Amino acid sequence: MKKMKKSPQKKMAVNDTAFYGQDKPFRKKKTKKNALVSELILIFLILIAIGLLVTSKAFYIQEIVVEGNNTISAEQIIGISGIQKNTNLFTVAKKKSENQIKQIPYIEDVKIKKVLPNQIKLIVEERTVEYVLQLANSYVYINRQGFVLEISNDKPEVPMILGFITDLSNIKENDRLEKSDLQKMNVVIKIMETAKANQIENLITKIDISDEKDYMVYFDTEGKIAYLGNGNELNTRFLYIKKLLEIRKGESGEIFVDGDLNSEDVYFRKQE
Repeated sequence: MKKMKKSPQKKMAVNDTAFYGQDKPFRKKKTKKNALVSELILIFLILIAIGLLVTSKAFYIQEIVVEGNNTISAEQIIGISGIQKNTNLFTVAKKKSENQIKQIPYIEDVKIKKVLPNQIKLIVEERTVEYVLQLANSYVYINRQGFVLEISNDKPEVPMILGFITDLSNIKENDRLEKSDLQKMNVVIKIMETAKANQIENLITKIDISDEKDYMVYFDTEGKIAYLGNGNELNTRFLYIKKLLEIRKGESGEIFVDGDLNSEDVYFRKQE
């Protein structure tokens, strides 16, 4: 009797399409569920960490440091910032405090830095008084950008600007000069920079900007006035002014350097 051969049975591989096709959706659902749980746990841990930071006394402000101030006191800057000691470092609203500090006319810019674990730094950049305008018996302090920094009865040792058109009757701190005056202030800045390069800026007491075609510079301690023209070729003009200040020492009069330097003479007219 012949033995009957067993028909070969097909083995199903572990990666068989039918088997794998049934398992794949199950594994995807499980992976998504695990990821969601992980995210929720992470969010929960972050919330706990934030809570600990906000409530921990280790991060309570113990020191407030002001840097960069020369004119405005640290106490005034700290006071207007609204930042107080023994409050949590992480609850300080930096932008709000920075905007409050900028309300001080002398403050050009400010940056607030939180220094762990318990220090705040207020780093300020101040405006400086560079010119003064006269208002009746008072003086209006301005910087080179024409911002009003202070109104005082005391006259600072800076050049006085004459011939401006800005109405000072209602002027207040943090206001700015009229546009026309600001444009002329650009020439004033160049005048002072050129005078400084020639080491005579400290002799300038007043600058008249009433005529943009002929700026006038006063050297009151020398008894002289210089006519500059429209403000071009300042380097050459100030070389002449410096020389005439030296050779006409002790004489009062007017220095004319307002003409065309290529065709017109520079001269000094003594006061009679």
